[in-house]
Amino acid sequence: MSEDRDEGAGTNPGSPRVAILHDRFPGIGGGEAFAIEAARVLDAPIYTAYVAEGTEIPEDVTVIPFRQSKYTALPFGPFLEWKNEGMNPFETLNVALDMTDAHPELGEYDVILESAPLSKYYVPDVDQRIVHYPHSPPRWLYDLYRDRLASFRRPGVEAVIKGYAKLWRALDKEANDYVDRFVANSELVRDRIRRYYDEDATVVYPPVTGDWRNEGDEGYFLTWSRLAPEKRIDLIAKAFTRLDERLVIAGDGQQREAIERIAAGHDNIEVRGYVEDIETLVARCRAVVYAPKQEDFGLVGAEAMSAGKPLVGVNEGFTTYQVEPGVTGLRFEPTVGSLRETVRAFDSRDFDSREIREVAERYRYERFERDLREVVEEANTANEGENG
Repeated sequence: MSEDRDEGAGTNPGSPRVAILHDRFPGIGGGEAFAIEAARVLDAPIYTAYVAEGTEIPEDVTVIPFRQSKYTALPFGPFLEWKNEGMNPFETLNVALDMTDAHPELGEYDVILESAPLSKYYVPDVDQRIVHYPHSPPRWLYDLYRDRLASFRRPGVEAVIKGYAKLWRALDKEANDYVDRFVANSELVRDRIRRYYDEDATVVYPPVTGDWRNEGDEGYFLTWSRLAPEKRIDLIAKAFTRLDERLVIAGDGQQREAIERIAAGHDNIEVRGYVEDIETLVARCRAVVYAPKQEDFGLVGAEAMSAGKPLVGVNEGFTTYQVEPGVTGLRFEPTVGSLRETVRAFDSRDFDSREIREVAERYRYERFERDLREVVEEANTANEGENG
């Protein structure tokens, strides 16, 4: 992490000066990992509102937090902490407001690559070009709006939440005026951008990194992710309570105790918690089971396929795009019964590891590099043409 700009970043002769604007670093999740890899590919610094304590930034990447003390120190820090998967309204509002002017040095760049939804509130200079990679339009405002609203069915509270969401929806769409080019991380998110913003988007898959490989089949099914409700690991565990197949669950999170209670008394289900060397666990599994709710991209699925492992995936979200029945895996409906039937019908002999890896070529790092650079160059060329 750096408080000063690296003068060498993004200054290759003949290339546009590029900066990454990522809303905040509450840890290293999928959005933060994307920002880091984009910074490496584009030789660009990352500007962000703040970096939460304990977040480890790679030494080869320059991250410039321009409101660090506001979010991490007294008197405001305790009120502006990242909470409930980002659903702290005070923190969200403040990050959006701080994005509007962000850092004065951003005016020196030709192209701003915005990572994550709140970065869209940056107000650019006239001659700058904005490439926006939102990961998804804010789901609590759109496709998950009714689900979130259902948890606030109390007199008076529901009306306040509806008004709050309506205001944010208007602000979210107004900020689209600053964007020159939308980029989606999957066809599903491209469709959401079309539906909710009436804008087209170029698909650039996030890159798969790591040592993904196939070392055979040791007879267990595997699932891993944050143990959060939207990942539906509990559904997977319940399905295996009446199956003879082994299931290994890796990951940690708010549902861990509940999942351990489901697994209790079932010798075929093992809850390992966080596993650092997940690649080796994947390399030796029979197949990966994945059941997230309307997943935007699904890095777990991409990593499983990169290892040449079949994906037993839920038939919704981007997972539907990833699973080609009989080629890369099998699909199931998001019910315990459907998953049980699918696992019983699964036969590893029906799948070719090499063929699965060929399909996973779309997630290769080299393709990510090529596609991301192409989008930035096209945005900059359009700017030069208009100024010429």
